[in-house]
Amino acid sequence: MTRGTSMRGTSLHATSTHGTRARGVLIGVATVAVLLGGWEAAVRLGDLPEFVLPSPSDVVAAAIHQAPVLGQHITTTATEAVLGLALGTALGWLLAVLTSALPTVGHAARPVVLLSQTIPTVVLAPLMILWAGFGLTSKVFLVSLTVFFPVLVAASAAIRDVDAEYSDTVLGLGGGRLHQLWLVRLPASVPGALAGLRIAATYAVGAAVVSEYLAGESGIGVFIQRSRKAYAVDQILVGIVLIALLSAVLVALIALLRRVATPWQSHAVRL
Repeated sequence: MTRGTSMRGTSLHATSTHGTRARGVLIGVATVAVLLGGWEAAVRLGDLPEFVLPSPSDVVAAAIHQAPVLGQHITTTATEAVLGLALGTALGWLLAVLTSALPTVGHAARPVVLLSQTIPTVVLAPLMILWAGFGLTSKVFLVSLTVFFPVLVAASAAIRDVDAEYSDTVLGLGGGRLHQLWLVRLPASVPGALAGLRIAATYAVGAAVVSEYLAGESGIGVFIQRSRKAYAVDQILVGIVLIALLSAVLVALIALLRRVATPWQSHAVRL
């Protein structure tokens, strides 16, 4: 195969990939538009009262009306989610590397980790608030507890799947366990940690909102709670949309980080 033929093949493959992605985006946008149109029509034609189910146009109007106060709530929730995500990712990644390097630590930590995941965040929240107060610390800690497990599992799986030849090569060149950790296990854990981080991002905003439900002075959770007490269903739906948008932004940013940090995996299928 000539070089020109190879380049043309690569170009055609890239064009096909971009076309497939664009088509997928268009289908997704069209699906959302149809659902919103059907929702609007059902509310209007069915003459449903606003306090039961407001139309999408009513939700948009409520968002515009509440825009002056939404900025602070969004900033609070985003801060809690990002800090908790960072802390949970660091804990999960470090524990994955540590347990792979020291199996005894893994055997000791496994029951504690599994036990922590059987306890709902709502149950732990009152304790975190009593121990860390009503401020940012308790909420960041709750988010980190929620997100660290997916990172731990994904990073541990990536380390276990490392080709044994790499470790044997390091040993054959005179390296020890520390060299295996630094040259083989740590790099191998990065793709898995980022994959787990992408999954964890979908939980981070929700965990922050739950913590705000129980004890918060600001945040989307507080906004939804106040709207519920006022029976403002349109504002509740505004809060739900904001949660979805924040989660989507986090997932998109992590997907971009994954492409930059692991360019050799750019051919992998992305959900």
